Amino acid sequence: GQNWTNNAGWMNEEDHCGWYGVTCNGDGFVTSIDLRDNNLAGRFPVYTRYANSIGNPILVNEWQRSKYGLANLYKLQTLNLAENKLTGTIEYR
Repeated sequence: GQNWTNNAGWMNEEDHCGWYGVTCNGDGFVTSIDLRDNNLAGRFPVYTRYANSIGNPILVNEWQRSKYGLANLYKLQTLNLAENKLTGTIEYR
């Protein structure tokens, strides 16, 4: 986001492993996202493993461009969004 305290690399670099707050394993899978106290604001979107109503799955390398991406991070072990201005709940469908 434009108003984040640190948004280095987000949506600009091809390699999501270089984005601020993102940690990947040796295979390039996201294992941790730590964006605590980073001025994130707004409501959580609803996350799903599917891109559309007919059930087409999102390709692995497209997760960063999709609001549905969090549900596709199968190797994610840690998500820290504390001390931000986020509202609502994280829902999966």
